[in-house]
Amino acid sequence: MKKIYPLLLDSITPESKASNGFLKDNSLDDLIETYMGNLLGDRVFIFFQGNLPITVQVKDQKSPIIVSPDDETALPRYGIWGKERMLYILSATEDSSIWIGFKKNLNATDIYERCQSGNILDAMNEIGPEEGETFYIRPGVPFCIGEGVRYVEVAQNSPADFNIEETDQLVEALDFINLSACNPEYVAPESCLFRMERVAISKPQTIAPDQTESFMAIVNLDNSTSLRAKDLRGTTETTEENFINLSGNSSLALIPHDIQELTISPSQEGENPTSSFLRIYMCNIPEPPKEEDEEEDEHEHHCGCDAHHHDHCHDHCHDHCDDDDCHC
Repeated sequence: MKKIYPLLLDSITPESKASNGFLKDNSLDDLIETYMGNLLGDRVFIFFQGNLPITVQVKDQKSPIIVSPDDETALPRYGIWGKERMLYILSATEDSSIWIGFKKNLNATDIYERCQSGNILDAMNEIGPEEGETFYIRPGVPFCIGEGVRYVEVAQNSPADFNIEETDQLVEALDFINLSACNPEYVAPESCLFRMERVAISKPQTIAPDQTESFMAIVNLDNSTSLRAKDLRGTTETTEENFINLSGNSSLALIPHDIQELTISPSQEGENPTSSFLRIYMCNIPEPPKEEDEEEDEHEHHCGCDAHHHDHCHDHCHDHCDDDDCHC
């Protein structure tokens, strides 16, 4: 089987198709089935049982008022993952708005009556988004994206979205909606399953994707950014499989976990070539649950002591940024 290489995509979803190299037109779902941990990372592949754990999409349409449960609610109730998400604002018009969470404490009756009368947005925090801002949306916190906003959304790969403007979906979601007043969050908590970092460079940077727990996504933001990976022979000869040039706003590449070395270079245009991009990867992946016989063996040989510890994802952004303008 040929070795996998950086994939050029228009989004990261199971249905997304590669547009470069010998894997062109293969869906990401099929590629995961073929390359497994070599693409996702072994720990990610095992814990998420071969499923794509997050999606990365560029969106520019107005959304309904959405709320999603957390894993603790969604897994036993629906048999699916919950959903936490992060937004990066690519552009926004002067009069555009987004709404996140409630300005004051509400109860179930308040939210039901407001949704029925169509004035629920009046009770939510309204924000005029600006280019480059990030927003973390916790499970349970309702949000809405208005017209005129173009953004990157990174989210757990789950259909657990409830439109609370629809009565039946509102009723289903009432027990996990956060009805307390909350301030919008601009930074993801340490417990978040993924990281989204803005990186700005003015010279080539070399990173090792296989030193993280997972695959990596690169979303270009301005100018152009080239990605060069070592090929099967360990060389960096420019081929269709090991070289990608991302140009314009929001072109996207997926870097498999199996890539040992990736050189990221800025645009060579102008006197001071620079580029900026988002780097997205998984972290805080729990250990897979043990089988009962494994637990018994550990108790027998280790006196019941827990010898397993979670790996903590450390911040890579500042190792590769030329400035401090990153959102971790």
